[in-house]
Amino acid sequence: MRLRWFARATGLLALTLVIGCGKSGNFATVSGTVTYNGNPVEGAQVAFHSTVEVEGKKQSSYAAQTDSSGKYVIASVGKDPGIPPGLYKVTVTKWEGKGPPVEGQDAGQMEAAASDLPASGKGGGPNNLLPKEYATVGATKLSATLEPGKNADVNFALKDAKK
Repeated sequence: MRLRWFARATGLLALTLVIGCGKSGNFATVSGTVTYNGNPVEGAQVAFHSTVEVEGKKQSSYAAQTDSSGKYVIASVGKDPGIPPGLYKVTVTKWEGKGPPVEGQDAGQMEAAASDLPASGKGGGPNNLLPKEYATVGATKLSATLEPGKNADVNFALKDAKK
């Protein structure tokens, strides 16, 4: 009798945890436009870097590329219907030539790769056509707080530091 009660209690607890911790409906999609000095930027890499740490580990980064109108969309990641809501630091780069790989890199790896590049691209490496203050997590002042559901018009108007 005790074993049967224990099995039922354990099954109910497991079911409650699965239902209570399910990720369904707890995702955000994000879209917007990137402009540089008032003009849409085609081919820019817009990356959202989570500021949340879980068990001392930084969470993922999510990226999209802008189209000819400067628009980007992050609507799904793998099997998930979006990305976790929360506060993100945002980096924006546009590489001329072969740029550093972004997919599969975390924010620290991307920042290290960007900092190792020559500023002018004249050293044979890739050249970021956008100001460097938007290129790394450590330098960017761009951020966005994403709510569950659709986050539209999360726009980034980039400017030269001198203007």
